Amino acid sequence: MKKKILYLDRDGIINKHIPYVGTLDRFFWHYEIFTVVKYFHEREYSIIVVTNQSGIQRGYYSLVDYSSICIHILEEFEKIGLDIEIRACPHKPDTKCLCRKPNAGMFLDERHEEDIMIGDQESDMIAAKNAGIKNRWLLSEKVISTYSTKKFLSHQKLIEYLMWYFIYTWNIKVNQKELVDFEKDIADSFNNAKIKAPI
Repeated sequence: MKKKILYLDRDGIINKHIPYVGTLDRFFWHYEIFTVVKYFHEREYSIIVVTNQSGIQRGYYSLVDYSSICIHILEEFEKIGLDIEIRACPHKPDTKCLCRKPNAGMFLDERHEEDIMIGDQESDMIAAKNAGIKNRWLLSEKVISTYSTKKFLSHQKLIEYLMWYFIYTWNIKVNQKELVDFEKDIADSFNNAKIKAPI
């Protein structure tokens, strides 16, 4: 049986998008992502992070530094019972690596019609299209994509969409306790973001 997959870009989706995040001192969470991932996990999606990391080949940071960030991400998700996978391409664009987005080398899984890619760049949307992913969600205030199928201006807008889309459009049976728990997750994510995210 095919498994549904939620693909996530890293920089801009899991953490704040600043140039070449290769060390922990430059890694700042988008804390709302825990709510997003938890929601899809509960609906039997596998979670896979797909990220271009050319800073490794450029010499901006080492593979050890990059691995430390991966371990940090995995550990934080494991704390709330979420198992995710991280895939990365360490090569510069001029190498023409088939794994580097917008190529589809990090998406070579059996396709399910409900697979989703969430990213903040046009290259994320093109890679997802090249991989045959029908649901391509752009999460960005500024980027415009002709390949995305939905666009959200913020993590908060994405969470609001998930809340109403899954409950009412897909007619998923949700009891009152689950709805309250989800609303609490949203509040916790926003509170964490306000407290811990850099100004």
